[in-house]
Amino acid sequence: MNTQFNTISEDSKLLLVEMRLSRQTDTVRVEDPNGLLGPDGKRYLNLTSDNRKMYIAVFRDPTDPFGAERTRVFSQNTDSSGANAVWKKGNPALIQKFVGKVVPAEIITRDVVPYTVGENTGITTFTCVVLKNENINSVFASQTHPIIGSPQDNGMSLATAMDNASKVLTVVDTTVDTETGEILEETGEEGDSTEETEEEEAVDVSELIGEEEKS
Repeated sequence: MNTQFNTISEDSKLLLVEMRLSRQTDTVRVEDPNGLLGPDGKRYLNLTSDNRKMYIAVFRDPTDPFGAERTRVFSQNTDSSGANAVWKKGNPALIQKFVGKVVPAEIITRDVVPYTVGENTGITTFTCVVLKNENINSVFASQTHPIIGSPQDNGMSLATAMDNASKVLTVVDTTVDTETGEILEETGEEGDSTEETEEEEAVDVSELIGEEEKS
């Protein structure tokens, strides 16, 4: 990690395993010529509640074929008028070309302000994918999980966070859209079929591939 700028190290790499749609049955799918190929031969993307197109990118440590996979949501942004959804970066037509390739990114786990997922309360650890040139504190804060000791934690110490936690739980992720706060995906860390809880921010993919570029 680059401690001076609180970013991942220059040699951090992850494998972009796949791009997929949300597995939540109530998530809307729409046809798109640059979307992901469905079983019916048509191409689709998901829609957020404010009608921005999105997809999920899956990452894994390229040196560990049995390593846990982590995801981030990538979605459209709104233009300067705030009325139109556009792919400023992260267009799926481009990113599909990088599936199966190694990209600059890292899986980061940090102690965070306690949070709740379903009936699980007092969770104090969060894990997510951080991309090249992203500020780690900002990434966690944007996903509503400020790191303990960061400028965004409102002065809470780790000891206080642990005191506030009602129990120690398995690390989980939560996938949310950073512009709306909408939960877009939920998946258990072990990849089981239990309630999914994965939080990823809609990110700037250009940083991911270095040039043209989470969710």
